[in-house]
Amino acid sequence: MRRVALVLIAVTALALAGCSRDFDRGPTGKVTDKVKSGKRYYLVVDPTKGGDVKKFRVSKSDYHDCYRGSKYPQCVDD
Repeated sequence: MRRVALVLIAVTALALAGCSRDFDRGPTGKVTDKVKSGKRYYLVVDPTKGGDVKKFRVSKSDYHDCYRGSKYPQCVDD
């Protein structure tokens, strides 16, 4: 019985790990806007080195962790 429980836990952990998305990290800068389009979440960042404003896709948890005016990527690393 114990072995079956361990196998089920392992299978569940692998399934959950496979479901997580890993999006490319955006540029370092200040979050100027947050955009939600359906089930997709985006941050708009003004880079600290004077580049153009960049919009990029992030996970739902990163979207909720970062507020307008916060520093990216520090807001997701905390």
